[in-house]
Amino acid sequence: MGRIAAAVVAVVTVVGLSSCASADIKPEDAYKIGCPLVDAAVTTGSVAGKATVAGLKKLRDSGALDAEPQRWLEAVISVLDSADPAKAGDDTKTLIRDGCASHGYPLHNL
Repeated sequence: MGRIAAAVVAVVTVVGLSSCASADIKPEDAYKIGCPLVDAAVTTGSVAGKATVAGLKKLRDSGALDAEPQRWLEAVISVLDSADPAKAGDDTKTLIRDGCASHGYPLHNL
């Protein structure tokens, strides 16, 4: 239940970020939003909501991210866009796990 609550909070954050054109978007925001979403998507086996992925894409396209978080966010979006997030490639999983862990969001399900 805690993972679902974290995913809901992340979705609300994404919607808030995507609706504020002048939001001060930081690289940490990508991890704060993406890590719980990936964990929840893998747990439930469901595809993340279109609004959530759209918000992450807006963050990706904002130009506010350096190369490392940009690459990480691309991997997260590919997992969230997939029909079966648990079947992501090993390199993608490693990139996502390492990024989440190094930013204080260890994953439990990927």
